[in-house]
Amino acid sequence: MKIQHAALLACLSVSACGEYAGAPAPVAGTPPGGGTTPGNINDFVATRITPRLEFCRDCHVPDGIADTALGEKFMLSPNAAEDYAKLRASWEALGGGIDDNRILLKSANIDPERHSGGAAWPLGSVPYADAKLLLTCWQTPAACSLTSLGPAPTELPLLGSARGGHYHHDFCAGKPDSTVVPADPRELVTATAQKGKAVYMNVDWRTCQADNHPGTCGELRARVQRGFTIVAAAGQTGAGTFFAGSSSDSGYAFPASDYAAMWQSIWEMDERPDNFDQLVAERWGMPLSPTRNPYPLPGEDASTTDGGSGQLPMGLTQLRNADGSWTGNLNVTCSICHGGGVGVASEGTGLGAMYGTNSLSDITVMFTDLARLVPQQGALAGIAQNKVRGTGNITNFQLFGTLTLTESFSDPEALAYYLAIQGEPSTGTEDPPVWWNGGHRVGKFFDAGLPWDAKRIELSFHFPNTPNHPDMAADKQWILDNMQDSDAWITSLRSPAWPEGTLGAIDTELAERGAVLFHNKDLWADKLENPVGKPEGGNGSCASCHGAYSPRYVNDPAFLVSPLLEGVAAHVVPLEVIETDSKRLDGNSDAVVTYSRYNWFAYPDGPLRDNGAPACGNHADAEIRGDWAPGYLAPPLYGVWATAPYFHNGAVPDLTGVLDAAERPAIWRRLSKAPRADQAGTVVMGYDERLATGYDAARIGWKYDELICGTGSLPFVDCDATGMDAPTAQDALGEFWLRGGLAWNIANPPIMTDEQIEERKVYNTFYYSQSNAGHAFTDVLTAAERRALIEYLKTL
Repeated sequence: MKIQHAALLACLSVSACGEYAGAPAPVAGTPPGGGTTPGNINDFVATRITPRLEFCRDCHVPDGIADTALGEKFMLSPNAAEDYAKLRASWEALGGGIDDNRILLKSANIDPERHSGGAAWPLGSVPYADAKLLLTCWQTPAACSLTSLGPAPTELPLLGSARGGHYHHDFCAGKPDSTVVPADPRELVTATAQKGKAVYMNVDWRTCQADNHPGTCGELRARVQRGFTIVAAAGQTGAGTFFAGSSSDSGYAFPASDYAAMWQSIWEMDERPDNFDQLVAERWGMPLSPTRNPYPLPGEDASTTDGGSGQLPMGLTQLRNADGSWTGNLNVTCSICHGGGVGVASEGTGLGAMYGTNSLSDITVMFTDLARLVPQQGALAGIAQNKVRGTGNITNFQLFGTLTLTESFSDPEALAYYLAIQGEPSTGTEDPPVWWNGGHRVGKFFDAGLPWDAKRIELSFHFPNTPNHPDMAADKQWILDNMQDSDAWITSLRSPAWPEGTLGAIDTELAERGAVLFHNKDLWADKLENPVGKPEGGNGSCASCHGAYSPRYVNDPAFLVSPLLEGVAAHVVPLEVIETDSKRLDGNSDAVVTYSRYNWFAYPDGPLRDNGAPACGNHADAEIRGDWAPGYLAPPLYGVWATAPYFHNGAVPDLTGVLDAAERPAIWRRLSKAPRADQAGTVVMGYDERLATGYDAARIGWKYDELICGTGSLPFVDCDATGMDAPTAQDALGEFWLRGGLAWNIANPPIMTDEQIEERKVYNTFYYSQSNAGHAFTDVLTAAERRALIEYLKTL
C-alpha cells in the first residue's frame, strides 16, 4: 500500500518550527538550477513541492512564529511564487548537502534534536522522495533527472469523518439484506498488532459471547430495530423500562394521571399550565421525545386516544400490553441518563433531542418528584445518582452489586465480598459518555473497566424483577436474549455534524493544519520540555491516544494496522500522565475487583484467560487487564464539539479549557433558559441547549457564568472563601464518601424548593470527585496551535 503523508512541514504546523540552527558551512559554487533548465525545476517545485509548503507558511515567514534565531535559516515568503528562491536560499543557509541537510532531517524527524512537530516527510514517503530529489538537483546537477516522474501523486484528504457508528453499519449501507457481514474490525485491536504504530493501543479486544456476529445485513438491521424499541423506549410495544425488562406489568410503574397532576401536587400552581409537558422537560432536564411518546391527558382514555395526546420527556414511556394496547401507566427508561439534546431541530441536521448523549438531566430531582407522587418510586429517590445537573454516578459498584444481591444470599463468600465493598470509595460525579462512539471502543466505562463486548451491563437498568428475582435464571435470560439487539442499536448511532449555518463555517485551511497537528505533533518533543510524564508508545500526538481520523493518516500503515480502525481508541492513559480526578479509579478498588469475580455482569461464567481469570471481567484486576497501568481510557472524538462539558466528570465546560488548563473555571454554572414572562418565579427552567443562545462557538462548549467561592446557601461546603485553607464541610464529606460508596447516592438532602434545584446547577471543582485538574500536557501548545486543533475537531 502506498504511504500517504502530510504536506511538507519542515515546521509541521503552527509552532512546530524554528529548529534549523547549527548547520555546517554552506556548499559553495553550486550553480542554480543544476543540470536541468530553471523552467523544469521551477515547474517541479511549483507542482510537487509548493502544495506541501502551505502549513509551513504560517510560521516560517517574516514576523512569523519561526522568525527567530532558531528558525531564520528556513524561511519562506507569503508569496508562493517565491518558493523556489526561498527554498534554495534556505538549503544553502543550512549547509547544502542532501541526506544530512536539516530540511530532510527535521522533516523526517531523524535529526538528533527531534522535530517538535513529528515526521512530516517519513522515510520512504513520496514527499520525502520529492524533497530529496530537489536537493539532489541542487547538490549534484549531473544526477538531476525530472523527465520520468510523471504527474504528482494525489494525496488523500486531510479532512473526513465517519461520525461514529460502527463499520458494520457503513458496510451494509445500500446493500441487500442477504449480504454477509464481515468480521468486526475491533477484533484486530491488540497491543501486539499496534506495537510501534503512531496510534497506541494497550487494551485488547475481548470476545465475551459467541452470538455477536449478525450474519447478514438483514439480521443487523433487524437487531437495530429491536434494540431501538428496547433501549430508546418511547411508547413502542415491548419497550424496556426500569427493572421490568420489556414487560407491561411493573411494580415500579405509576398512573399517568398522577404524572399529569404534578402542576398541582408538587408545583402548587393554581391551574394546569398550557406548556406543562415542556415544563416537565425543563425541570428534569430531559427533552421531549423526538418521536411520538404519548400519555393520556386528564379526561382522556389511553385505549381510545391511541395512548393520549400528551407528549412525555425522553426519560419516561407509557407501558403497552403485548397486543399493543395502552395501559395508562408510566415507567422510567435508560434515557433519564442517556437521552439529551444538542441544539434544536431548526439549527441543523440531526440536532435537537437525541439519544446517546446527555448533559442536561437532573435525575435526583426527577426521582424526588416521582417519590412525592407515588410510593413505589420512593426507592428510586433513595438511590438518586447525581449531585450536579447534567452528571450522574454512572458506575457505582455498590449499586451494581444490588442487582444480583439475592443470588449472593445463597453464596456466603460472595455475600461477604459484597458487604466488604460497602466501605469502598464512591466513584462520584461522572459525565454520561456518548453512545455514538461505542462502535469505535474496545473498553467500557471511563477506565475500560469492562471489555466493550461485556454487553450484559448495557441492560442492567432493565434487569427484570430487581431486587427480588423470584426466577433469577429467567431474568438473566431476558438480558441474554436482548443484549445483542441493544448493542447493535447503540453502535449504530451517529454524531451530529458541526452546523455551519448556525455556528459559522469551518475554516478548512486552518482545520487541515489542525489535522496535521492532531496526528503528528509530539507534545513531548525535547524542545517543549513538557513537565508531564510521557505515556508509553505512540508518537506523542493527540492521535496517539484518541485514534486516527484523517483519511491521509488512517490509510498510513505507520498509524494503524488497518484503515478499518479509523477512530478506534484503545489507550488507557496512566493516572500519573492524565492526572484527572482519581475518584473514579479509587472506587474500582481491590475489594471491588475481588467481588467482581463473583458478579454475573462481570462474566465469571464466560471465557477465561490462561491464568484462569475471567477474560471479560473487571479490568482493574491485574490478572485480567494485561500489562497496562490503571488510568482513564481516551475516548474516540467523533462529534466532540457536541459533547461538552469535558473530562470523565464533566468538570471542564469547553474545549478551550481542555487544551489550556489556565482557561478552566473553578466554580461555574451553565446558562439556563429564561422562563416565559407570565411564569417567572414559579417554574424551574433547564440548561439552554439552543446553539444560537447557549453555545460558545469560539471556545467550543456551552456558555457559562463563572462564580466565586461562596456562591449558594452553603458557601463553605465546597471551598474555603477565606483563602486560609481552613477545613471545610466538604473535607469531612469527602472522607465520608471515601469510605462508603452508597453514601454518595443515599445521603442527599431532601429537595423541596426551586432554590435547591437551582443550586444543583453549580459545578464546583473543589467538591469530591469534581476536580478539573489533568490533561495538562497540552499546555505546551501555543495559542495558534490550539486554534488549529479546535478548528479540526469541529470536522469530526
